[in-house]
Amino acid sequence: MNDDRTTTTAGVLASSEAAAAVRNEALAGSGAVDKRLALGGREYRIPATSDAWPLEAAEAFEEGKVLAALRALLGAEQWGALKASGATLSDLNALAEQIAEAYGFDSTGE
Repeated sequence: MNDDRTTTTAGVLASSEAAAAVRNEALAGSGAVDKRLALGGREYRIPATSDAWPLEAAEAFEEGKVLAALRALLGAEQWGALKASGATLSDLNALAEQIAEAYGFDSTGE
Protein backbone atom coordinates (compact mmCIF):
# COMPACT_ATOMS: atom_id res chain seq x y z
CA MET A 1 0.00 0.00 0.00
CA ASN A 2 1.43 3.42 -0.97
CA ASP A 3 1.10 5.94 1.83
CA ASP A 4 0.64 9.45 0.40
CA ARG A 5 2.11 10.95 3.56
CA THR A 6 5.39 9.10 3.01
CA THR A 7 5.54 10.27 -0.59
CA THR A 8 4.77 13.85 0.43
CA THR A 9 7.36 13.84 3.22
CA ALA A 10 9.99 12.41 0.88
CA GLY A 11 9.14 15.11 -1.65
CA VAL A 12 9.44 17.88 0.93
CA LEU A 13 12.79 16.57 2.15
CA ALA A 14 14.08 16.21 -1.39
CA SER A 15 13.01 19.75 -2.27
CA SER A 16 14.64 21.11 0.92
CA GLU A 17 17.88 19.32 0.07
CA ALA A 18 17.71 20.54 -3.53
CA ALA A 19 17.10 24.12 -2.35
CA ALA A 20 20.09 23.86 0.00
CA ALA A 21 22.28 22.58 -2.83
CA VAL A 22 21.22 25.44 -5.10
CA ARG A 23 21.78 27.96 -2.31
CA ASN A 24 25.23 26.56 -1.53
CA GLU A 25 26.20 26.66 -5.20
CA ALA A 26 25.05 30.27 -5.52
CA LEU A 27 26.86 31.28 -2.34
CA ALA A 28 30.03 29.53 -3.45
CA GLY A 29 30.05 31.63 -6.62
CA SER A 30 29.47 34.85 -4.69
CA GLY A 31 32.21 34.27 -2.14
CA ALA A 32 29.63 34.34 0.69
CA VAL A 33 30.25 31.93 3.53
CA ASP A 34 27.54 30.32 5.65
CA LYS A 35 27.21 31.62 9.18
CA ARG A 36 28.19 29.14 11.88
CA LEU A 37 26.36 28.60 15.14
CA ALA A 38 27.31 26.35 18.04
CA LEU A 39 25.10 24.44 20.42
CA GLY A 40 26.05 21.56 22.68
CA GLY A 41 29.44 21.14 21.06
CA ARG A 42 27.96 20.80 17.56
CA GLU A 43 28.24 23.32 14.75
CA TYR A 44 25.23 24.38 12.69
CA ARG A 45 25.39 26.34 9.46
CA ILE A 46 22.85 28.83 8.19
CA PRO A 47 22.80 31.00 5.04
CA ALA A 48 25.41 33.77 4.84
CA THR A 49 22.76 36.48 4.45
CA SER A 50 19.04 36.73 5.08
CA ASP A 51 18.67 37.28 1.32
CA ALA A 52 19.65 33.62 0.91
CA TRP A 53 17.00 32.30 3.31
CA PRO A 54 14.61 29.66 2.01
CA LEU A 55 11.15 31.19 1.53
CA GLU A 56 9.79 28.78 4.18
CA ALA A 57 12.04 30.47 6.76
CA ALA A 58 11.01 33.99 5.76
CA GLU A 59 7.32 33.08 5.84
CA ALA A 60 7.64 31.37 9.20
CA PHE A 61 9.40 34.37 10.77
CA GLU A 62 6.76 36.69 9.27
CA GLU A 63 4.03 34.54 10.84
CA GLY A 64 5.83 34.40 14.21
CA LYS A 65 6.53 30.67 13.90
CA VAL A 66 10.07 30.58 15.26
CA LEU A 67 10.25 26.78 15.42
CA ALA A 68 9.27 26.42 11.74
CA ALA A 69 11.73 29.17 10.80
CA LEU A 70 14.58 27.41 12.61
CA ARG A 71 13.69 24.13 10.93
CA ALA A 72 13.73 25.82 7.50
CA LEU A 73 17.01 27.65 8.13
CA LEU A 74 18.79 24.54 9.36
CA GLY A 75 17.45 22.20 6.69
CA ALA A 76 16.39 18.59 7.11
CA GLU A 77 19.79 17.09 7.91
CA GLN A 78 20.82 19.59 10.58
CA TRP A 79 17.29 19.68 12.04
CA GLY A 80 17.35 15.89 12.37
CA ALA A 81 20.75 16.02 14.07
CA LEU A 82 19.51 18.71 16.46
CA LYS A 83 16.48 16.63 17.44
CA ALA A 84 18.61 13.48 17.79
CA SER A 85 20.94 15.37 20.13
CA GLY A 86 18.12 15.67 22.66
CA ALA A 87 17.86 19.44 22.30
CA THR A 88 15.34 21.19 24.53
CA LEU A 89 13.20 24.27 24.09
CA SER A 90 15.85 26.19 26.03
CA ASP A 91 18.44 25.03 23.48
CA LEU A 92 16.22 26.20 20.62
CA ASN A 93 15.82 29.59 22.27
CA ALA A 94 19.62 29.87 22.56
CA LEU A 95 19.99 28.92 18.91
CA ALA A 96 17.31 31.43 17.87
CA GLU A 97 19.13 34.18 19.76
CA GLN A 98 22.38 33.26 17.99
CA ILE A 99 20.57 33.51 14.67
CA ALA A 100 19.14 36.93 15.58
CA GLU A 101 22.61 38.12 16.57
CA ALA A 102 24.23 36.63 13.43
CA TYR A 103 21.88 38.62 11.18
CA GLY A 104 21.89 41.79 13.30
CA PHE A 105 18.30 41.52 14.54
CA ASP A 106 17.29 42.78 17.98
CA SER A 107 15.63 39.44 18.81
CA THR A 108 13.73 36.57 17.28
CA GLY A 109 10.52 38.55 17.70
CA GLU A 110 9.27 36.72 20.78
